[in-house]
Amino acid sequence: MAETLGLGPKLLRYLGGSVVATVCSEVTFVLLYGPVHVGTTSASLVGWLAGAVPNYWLNRRWAWQRTGRPSFRTELLPYITIVLMTLLLATGITHLLDVWLHHLGTQASLRVALVAVAYLGVYALMFVLRFVLLDRLFERVARLEARHHHARTEAAS
Repeated sequence: MAETLGLGPKLLRYLGGSVVATVCSEVTFVLLYGPVHVGTTSASLVGWLAGAVPNYWLNRRWAWQRTGRPSFRTELLPYITIVLMTLLLATGITHLLDVWLHHLGTQASLRVALVAVAYLGVYALMFVLRFVLLDRLFERVARLEARHHHARTEAAS
């Protein structure tokens, strides 16, 4: 069972995992949206996925020090719900900004830069909210596991 970490070390570890995931996500988004000319919706989706997978494993293992097989219902499904908020915001904001910049006749390279900054901005804004929600999620999962472990121990006695 994972040890309980203080807020400071946990937040620093979360920051590290989030930086890695954000770099994966942002690079994927920019490459798809810029040079490959994929639309903002598809670029956001693939970029989100490129960051969400390492983000989950880094934060689960490193920030919250969770080991073992995760439960789909109590851990994976809530995690997916939490990070889907970021996907929805990133997709909506980048699409709206792209449409608006196209309407203004903004040069392609400037449009790519502005939309990429907006995409990154969504992740920056969601950073704190996701930390709070993920901390609550992993703490709840740890309490559930402790309860189940205690119940199994008593039943075995």
